[in-house]
Amino acid sequence: MTSSQRLRQRIVAAGVVLVAAFAGSAVYDGWRLHQQIMFATERELGNLAKALAEQGARNLQAVDLLLRDTSEWWESTGHALPPDAIAAALASRVVGVSQVSVLTLVDAQGMQRHRSRVTGEPLADVSDRPYFQSQREGAALGLYINEPVVTRTDRRPALVVSRRLATPDGRFDGVVTAIVTLQELQAAYSALELGEGSALLLTLDDGTLVVRQPDEPGMPSGQRFPELTAFKGAPLIDRSVSPVDGRAKLVAAVGVGKRPLTLTITRDEDHALRPWYDELHSAIVRTLLLAALVVLTIAGLLRQLRKLEAGEAEKAALQARLQKAQRLESLGTLAGGIAHDFNNILGAILGFGEMAQQHAVPGSDMRRYIDRVMQAGARARVLVRRILDFSRAGVAERVPVHIQAVVEEALAMLRPTLPEAIRIDTRLGAGTAAVLGDGTQLHQVVMNLCTNAAQALGDAGAIEVLLERETTAAPRPLLHGELAPGSYVRLVVVDTGAGMSPEVLQRAFDPFFTTKKLGEGTGLGLSMVHGIVTDLGGAIDIATEPEPRPGHGTRVTVWLPVCGEAEAPPLRADPAWPRGNGQVVMVVDDERALVELAEELLAELGYEPVGFDSSERALEVFMADPQRFDAVLTDEMLPGLAGSELAARVLAVRPGLPVILVSGNVGAALEQRARDAGVVALLRKPLGLQELAESLARTLDGR
Repeated sequence: MTSSQRLRQRIVAAGVVLVAAFAGSAVYDGWRLHQQIMFATERELGNLAKALAEQGARNLQAVDLLLRDTSEWWESTGHALPPDAIAAALASRVVGVSQVSVLTLVDAQGMQRHRSRVTGEPLADVSDRPYFQSQREGAALGLYINEPVVTRTDRRPALVVSRRLATPDGRFDGVVTAIVTLQELQAAYSALELGEGSALLLTLDDGTLVVRQPDEPGMPSGQRFPELTAFKGAPLIDRSVSPVDGRAKLVAAVGVGKRPLTLTITRDEDHALRPWYDELHSAIVRTLLLAALVVLTIAGLLRQLRKLEAGEAEKAALQARLQKAQRLESLGTLAGGIAHDFNNILGAILGFGEMAQQHAVPGSDMRRYIDRVMQAGARARVLVRRILDFSRAGVAERVPVHIQAVVEEALAMLRPTLPEAIRIDTRLGAGTAAVLGDGTQLHQVVMNLCTNAAQALGDAGAIEVLLERETTAAPRPLLHGELAPGSYVRLVVVDTGAGMSPEVLQRAFDPFFTTKKLGEGTGLGLSMVHGIVTDLGGAIDIATEPEPRPGHGTRVTVWLPVCGEAEAPPLRADPAWPRGNGQVVMVVDDERALVELAEELLAELGYEPVGFDSSERALEVFMADPQRFDAVLTDEMLPGLAGSELAARVLAVRPGLPVILVSGNVGAALEQRARDAGVVALLRKPLGLQELAESLARTLDGR
């Protein structure tokens, strides 16, 4: 056999192995994607069912409280009032419970006597209704929910919720009923976007259908599905074949509190697995194409084969980079929207917290508690700003950070959240060592490591936190990579838990890997720590026992490069801020809580605030009397008329009026719009009292 023949045989053999590897990889990737999709769907449906069931339980509790209160009122004083007074009292009780259409009192013979409103139907005999008969026969029945009926009160399909009325000696004296129409129940769930192939069903415990969202014309209320109640209390997600359309469904069924109701979320298995089907089809096509490519390639020269393989590798790398860029762009857009909304919430927290801080007695426990809240809020403010920077593809600013101060602050925030039986021992000896990085990121590193350690302990145990300087003269091998020579601060967190198995240790830094139960962890803690530390030029290592044993725990060590020395941040002194002299300031924000906050802050500073939660209304009042206001403070992100547009309108009428624009997402585009509109100052949300005071003083002084 010639060498060329042997070479051909080897190429053919290599091609066969390569095709088999492609096929095996496609099968494995398909199986893994199937598991991921099913896991994500189970979590989504289960969490949604739980949340909606809890909401339904709260709504029913409100109805039950109304019935209890009405029955107590009737048994004590209500029965002695004249009919008009009784009707008025019933009407006033229903006002706060929007889900109740009509509140009715029925006597012991089953005759309706009083209603909360006039329905146009005569008072009816309901002695044949199941709820009346059940309440009459069962003194200890409590709350009873009747299956859907067309009520005689207003001739509409509804649930009748009832409680028993009793005489002073305990005899049956009738029932009090609350009518919850199916139309109102349907409307309560109509805003939900469950996705294609998904449905919500609310049933009684015997399977009687009450509400279906989306509405199905061929499935009227009152139809029974007893198989749904069998899923309640079972595992989070079940699989069943629908008797209506014969399709396989993923089912999440949850009881509505302790009430005889079951809330079920279903999704067609085909719809849930559609991304998997698409990917499977794509994988098959890719595998066939790759196999064809291999067959064609083995007929050519070895040099051509190498070129083709190199060209495939380049194409895969480019595709991976493109997909990563697209994912980051989508994530940035989502993060920006979430951070903007959270900024408004944080603004109210920090603003009112700062006011409380000013009124608390210095040195008191209350002042210390509020100081801690404001420290945490300041961290959150920086974090939101970092998220907004990320959404604009920005890079976090790195400055020398006093690492020991960060560790001390993180531990001070963590201690009150731990069980009393968990002890934290500290040895902090880094002195003035500084790390070049972002303070919020370093704070996250400490909090994540200590939180993981606390979760490993359960309800009792000890955590040791060590911080010290260390210089390495030679490379040092670690669990992941190698530590380069240099000067470092070494952060060590040790717990007395059971430790990690070798399998868990190998995957400890993997994103979304967690050993916790479903819903109890994201699996991002150590992954985030690893990413931050690596980005800062540091290293991380984990040491644990070969076999998990109580009391032997885990030791996590983080090395961070020292960039120099830095003084600890000074304690904040009580400020003396510039004050106003009764000037009238227009405040505009679509968040009512932020309007109230700004009014409080401005009043504290000696101004006379006038707040609006609508830019159109603010402009209307301004146009009625342009000389009334001395300054305008407006948010940019307003529905309808944006803040910069409002500024341009008022300045067109009254040039020179000081206008301050506020936004949680300040960028180059907004700065340009503000300049074009004639705005004198652009501030970031959330506003601080000092920042607001100084900005107003400057603008009103014409500086």
